[in-house]
Amino acid sequence: MEAEELWHFIPMVLGVVVLLAGAFIGKTDQGGTRVMTHKAVAGAGVVIVLSGVAWLVVTRALEPNLMHFYSALVTSVFVILTPFGGLYALKAVPAKKAGLRKSHRIDVAIVLGLALLTMILGILDK
Repeated sequence: MEAEELWHFIPMVLGVVVLLAGAFIGKTDQGGTRVMTHKAVAGAGVVIVLSGVAWLVVTRALEPNLMHFYSALVTSVFVILTPFGGLYALKAVPAKKAGLRKSHRIDVAIVLGLALLTMILGILDK
């Protein structure tokens, strides 16, 4: 594994693990008592994942001919947008909170599913 790949691989795996931890905290939080922990952990996961993406951009190691690239592009968009949905749900009026929280949970499931698909494609493309 080359240095560019390693500096991409490590933050991506670590970021997905941290995102999973953030999702677990959010899923098991009854009554919103750990919402700040959920936001901090999930936010750290987003930053770590995006740092792995940034490494490829900075080193110009992108390979747009691979399926992994296109899957990663879609996943990155969802990784960026999902926290905004959660913050919007947190600040929403009580009548809309339940629907927005459900939408945020669906977004998280999509992000985690896309991350898994992207990892698999990254392994297969090599």
